[in-house]
Amino acid sequence: MKARSVPTAALVTIGVLTVASCGSTSDPGGGTSGDYAQDGSFTAIVNADPGNLHPLITNLIATQTVNTYTNDSLITVDPKTRAIGPYLAEKWTDEGTALTFTLKKGITCEDGSTFTAQTAADNINWVVDSKNGSPWLGASVPESTVAMADGDVLTVTTAEPAPFLLERIGALKLACKAALDDPTSVRNSSNGTGLFRITEVVANDHVTLERRDGYNWGPNGETTSDTLGVPKTVTIKVVTDPATSANLVLTGSVNAAAVGGPDLERVESTGLDSMAYTTLSGQFIFNHNATLPTNDKAVRAALVQSIDLDDYTEINTGEKGFRATALAVVDPRACDYDSVAGVLPKFDMAAAKKTLSDAGWRPGPDGILSKDGQPLNLNVIFNNTRDTTSAAAEYALTQWKELGAKVELRGGDNNFIISNSFAAKDLTSWSVSIGLTVQSDTPSIFVPYFSGPIPPEGVNFASMNNAKYTELATKASGLPGQESCAVWKEAEQALFVDSDIIPVSASPNYMFFNGAESLYVPSGGILVGPGVRVLE
Repeated sequence: MKARSVPTAALVTIGVLTVASCGSTSDPGGGTSGDYAQDGSFTAIVNADPGNLHPLITNLIATQTVNTYTNDSLITVDPKTRAIGPYLAEKWTDEGTALTFTLKKGITCEDGSTFTAQTAADNINWVVDSKNGSPWLGASVPESTVAMADGDVLTVTTAEPAPFLLERIGALKLACKAALDDPTSVRNSSNGTGLFRITEVVANDHVTLERRDGYNWGPNGETTSDTLGVPKTVTIKVVTDPATSANLVLTGSVNAAAVGGPDLERVESTGLDSMAYTTLSGQFIFNHNATLPTNDKAVRAALVQSIDLDDYTEINTGEKGFRATALAVVDPRACDYDSVAGVLPKFDMAAAKKTLSDAGWRPGPDGILSKDGQPLNLNVIFNNTRDTTSAAAEYALTQWKELGAKVELRGGDNNFIISNSFAAKDLTSWSVSIGLTVQSDTPSIFVPYFSGPIPPEGVNFASMNNAKYTELATKASGLPGQESCAVWKEAEQALFVDSDIIPVSASPNYMFFNGAESLYVPSGGILVGPGVRVLE
């Protein structure tokens, strides 16, 4: 089966920011419309609790996975060519600082209300209103954005050019009016235009959804409520252990699961159909809070210099990944460049020790370095759900202890990593994360995460303050499309030169299917809800 275009998404893995799951090599095969089941059930997996299910309030991969069943976007984007296709909008124009979308007629919400161009405009303006605290402000929606409606036509304008504006605005999962008026109403529920509605939410266990009647506005016009193979019920299970996910898809207990690492070969050998996609699998994020030693540029540089990143990549990915070449590795990539080559320091333990010595860090009686009375204590967050990621953390521990640091490793599953880094209540409770990955297909998505206000006012969770990055990101944000890519490359390099954040490894991931298939390639591991088909 040929894979169609899919809605693009800004991803914050927490292993998008996810902690990215890994998953195979073959194209989906065998399934045809003649093999599709009528009113079947479909079960998939997320590796963390989705949390708040309002699509404009959260940006976690697990939440976006649920939202793809309950909420639709204006357009679709082909994962290979970035060609735009219809979804809620049947046509559109792009004039740089002005977009128009003509919405399809007859779109309805779960509560029976009509979804109009005005509702779409209200969504965008809701994001722009900073008091709502949407993480998509500045990431998908520029702060100067204004949205208006006239009949079926939505017009979106910005005060200045914004790169990839059509894709960024078009990818937003939109909510219905009642969810905008009362965001708490969909915290553990749904009210969107999607093909499915939520019937049950059990925290840290599962979300159950049921197909709606009358849906006929699916992506590229390929899916309605009556399309053969569309499941009647969908269950999204929370499974944090990768080996368990592999076992569940092998036995058919679930219909789709991302599999990788040491489990990949045994699942692949069974001949299950799969779809491949790429995610960031290793990233060093340093906490710049002024009270922590990692606020010192010399410390960050030495920590990077004391790690052989090629060895780390092999260990972390079980020799199945490769070195990351940019921050944005999720297909379809908006900018195709290598911002890493020639920028990061080469592995040299002696040079790393000298970097710290030159910066005034001196060993104490116990061998631990300190400066101005502050010891070089590191609180390191890592993913312990795989032997490979645990081994990579132990390698980092060994290297950083030899450097002269006191290192505490704190490992856990994806929920643990999110709550102890990205969503940490105490911004000083961690100093280095090697378990969290912030992911996207578009470099402009990263700006509010790596600059600007810190929580709770913003989402700059590592308190980064790189003036050159901010300057270059501001410049790139004022350039259209591909014209901005060269500047985004420079902006990323400013982060790498200061060792603020380092993309280390990327991995080919595989979504395996058992008793089901997808019309669309997963983007960052997210299946498109209307594209799921259940087999007999």
